[in-house]
Amino acid sequence: MSRHFRFISRTVFVKNNEIDDALNSINRLMRNEKISDAIRRNQYYITPCERRQQVDRERAKRLYGSGMAKRVNFLMRKSRPNPFPR
Repeated sequence: MSRHFRFISRTVFVKNNEIDDALNSINRLMRNEKISDAIRRNQYYITPCERRQQVDRERAKRLYGSGMAKRVNFLMRKSRPNPFPR
């Protein structure tokens, strides 16, 4: 069930011919339910080898980002006794 689209049908009303507001609201709905990501992900066939490589790249990117955030936070602390030792 998790591989099927959760977005079956939605109705967005256009009030006073404000199409931009309606488009923004439907885009927000699709973004919140991650429909656009699923469509983009399934637009082309990805071989199993490429899919594994993609998963590995995403995992490495997440780990690198979290590790880098920890390092930056450590360096930005102001309570260190000597922030620039020589």
